[in-house]
Amino acid sequence: MSQYVTLLGAEEVSRAAGRMQSAADQMSSAASNLDSILERHQRFLDDWLIRLDGTLTDRTSDLGVTLRNLP
Repeated sequence: MSQYVTLLGAEEVSRAAGRMQSAADQMSSAASNLDSILERHQRFLDDWLIRLDGTLTDRTSDLGVTLRNLP
């Protein structure tokens, strides 16, 4: 007599669990990648806003000089 009992569907359940773990790993990796992308985008926007502020400050100063020179 066999000492092992095989439940019907146990292999399918085991394969499904493996697929679910694989999907969870992929979702975790995607979330990590998205976090990295958002961080880089935030740095890009911060740099862009700093450059825009500098440009607007320069132009505002130029405009003030120009307006003072009007007759």
